Amino acid sequence: MDQEQQHTTRTCEQCGGADLRTDQVRSAFWHEDRLVVVEDVPALVCGACHEQYFDDATVMLIDLLRGDGFPPEEARSELRVPVFSLQDRLRRDKAP
Repeated sequence: MDQEQQHTTRTCEQCGGADLRTDQVRSAFWHEDRLVVVEDVPALVCGACHEQYFDDATVMLIDLLRGDGFPPEEARSELRVPVFSLQDRLRRDKAP
């Protein structure tokens, strides 16, 4: 377990688990036609179901980034991600 993680006495609203820990997470957002990733987001994370909870200040900072349009020139780095089509898979599975 990461030593920076701290336990809290709250329970998870998703699964009822009592193992919520503070952590830094990565979240992805759609902005117009771009997928953007925000790293180093402080969150409470459920140890059982991995649901993430953000405090109001964190949500406000993410909203400010969104309002700025997630400027590409301010990005720390870029990721290449593969894109799959479920329709392609369905067609392949139906092929004789």
